[in-house]
Amino acid sequence: MKDFEIKKFYTYRGPNYYLDRQALVFNLGLDRDGRRADYYRDRVIEKFPRLGGDYPDRVADLFARVVIELLKMDIDLYVDRHAISRDGDDYVIAVEYLDRRIAKECVQFTADWFRAMNDEATFDFDGGFDTLQKNFDKTFFGGPTIYSLIEAGLKRDIPVLYLHEEDQFMWGYGRKAVRGGSTTFHTDGIKDTEFTTYKDVVKDFLLLCGFPTPAGKNCFHEDDAVKEAHKQGFPVVVKPLAGHKGQGVTTGIESDAGVRKAFKRVVDGAEELGVGFEGALVENQVFGTDHRLLAVDGKCAAALERVPAYVDGNGTDTIENLIAVENSKEVRLDNARSPLCKINIDDDLEEFLSLQELTLDSVPKEGERIFLRRVANISAGGVSINVTDKIHPKNVKLVEDIAKFFSVKCLGIDVLAEDISKPWDEGDFAIIEINAGPGVFMHLAPAIGGSIDVPGAIIESHFKETKGARIPIISGNRLSQRFASALCERLKEIKPDVEFGSLTGEGVFFNNEYFFKNRHHDNNVKIMLRNPKLDFALFNHTADDIDDYGMVHQGADIVIVEDPAPAEMVLERDLLPGGCLIKVGDGRITVSYHKEEMEFGPYESEDEKENLLLEAVDNVVKELVEKYI
Repeated sequence: MKDFEIKKFYTYRGPNYYLDRQALVFNLGLDRDGRRADYYRDRVIEKFPRLGGDYPDRVADLFARVVIELLKMDIDLYVDRHAISRDGDDYVIAVEYLDRRIAKECVQFTADWFRAMNDEATFDFDGGFDTLQKNFDKTFFGGPTIYSLIEAGLKRDIPVLYLHEEDQFMWGYGRKAVRGGSTTFHTDGIKDTEFTTYKDVVKDFLLLCGFPTPAGKNCFHEDDAVKEAHKQGFPVVVKPLAGHKGQGVTTGIESDAGVRKAFKRVVDGAEELGVGFEGALVENQVFGTDHRLLAVDGKCAAALERVPAYVDGNGTDTIENLIAVENSKEVRLDNARSPLCKINIDDDLEEFLSLQELTLDSVPKEGERIFLRRVANISAGGVSINVTDKIHPKNVKLVEDIAKFFSVKCLGIDVLAEDISKPWDEGDFAIIEINAGPGVFMHLAPAIGGSIDVPGAIIESHFKETKGARIPIISGNRLSQRFASALCERLKEIKPDVEFGSLTGEGVFFNNEYFFKNRHHDNNVKIMLRNPKLDFALFNHTADDIDDYGMVHQGADIVIVEDPAPAEMVLERDLLPGGCLIKVGDGRITVSYHKEEMEFGPYESEDEKENLLLEAVDNVVKELVEKYI
């Protein structure tokens, strides 16, 4: 047998035979005469010190733990579960994962590393791990904001499912579910979300309501931009109508030539992005520090001061070297958990230095601070400072007054303010733009100041409690469509407008009407959970379904098992706390619920069995309807 041979990869999108979570499962072959776990101790602990306090005895356990540590990506991602079983001479290892491709790469990387340690061969662990991390950053989970929302859901026992066909995530199930990407959700008003992308229209709206915003106009021709600049009076700002993250924004323009150059930059930027030119806003320059004020569910949740990227001189190093030192700091790792992004050297940066009569080769004096950009966006290397505790109550009210006009869950309001602790109508204060679906990780992990759990606030605003994310679920291994139909009729008696879905061997049914049968069991489960009107669900999972696809849904309120095969035993494992377990067999039905047991029977036919089963679940179903629907 080849030592550390990896084979039989299999992935599950939800609970399965091996784990009660999404899992990557693989076989690990180990040489019976191979090294013991202690042989790898020093080198493993050097890379993963936390394993030193709980070092595994078996090599298979050590291998699984190393895979988990890799999957955490050195940023403590919320994955931790694993399980080990046997398949003949092989070990079967199941690990919780986020992205399937990255998980497979981590497993193979671990195997390569252990083989290299066996052979006392050179192995570039750091370089390989860095590649894994960069690959992870490119996945859907690598975005700081979306990952923080996924983790916020998982930490609150709210199920999260990635909808590959829609390229978005779903928190919760059925009628209780919320779908979205970043901080834009299906519950947001599409017209309001679209409205915020048009800066000129938003400006007119703000002025209409008496909110402070700089005067200006959207211009489609270079000469018109120059005229508008003279009308407003220099200095002015020129920015794209539909830009984001500060891209294409030029501030502090003092001349006609500067306006023309900034206008051309907006036009060129639209061409580079492959989008149509929608105009360039020319605005009066407002002075102050950049701030992001955030509303969640209409309430002011956080305030962040954003300072443009800078370096502090030491009298020795050039600006380029100082940038390199700054980029090497842990806070600028530029991954799913780092507070700050890298400072990229580009034409805009060099141009801004030139305006200060500096170059990348300039050597700032000891303690001299050199700002590198006009804009303070975090994506452009800006520094974030939590000022939530400093914002004046009148400015809080301003945020909430604006938010009430927009049917969006999360609203970012960018302002320039001389002092955020002063009322907006005293001193310099101006709203620069409004953003639906703003990034929020910067509030969770600012460079300076305490953390504000905005992702948690967003999830909790959707789901006031964990049960607010769930619909009642019945799962079993021998549930027929006849039983599902009878249960549907009973539910309609209890609550006439209930939407009931069932998945049996005959396919997916909604309210006793056939809908579809996908050839993949997990897709049928997903169809059910994705239905935004679904109130109550029933899933039949055979041993083959569980072996091949898993269950997808997490947990069930009622579990009904009849002569279960080994794979079907996991249905009982996944019964939710306080749930009802029903065992069918030997002509009787036993119900375990609220620490009590009841028995129904005997029965002699399938019809009698299903009638008794309907009687057995009746009171529990009534309670579930009252609790969830």
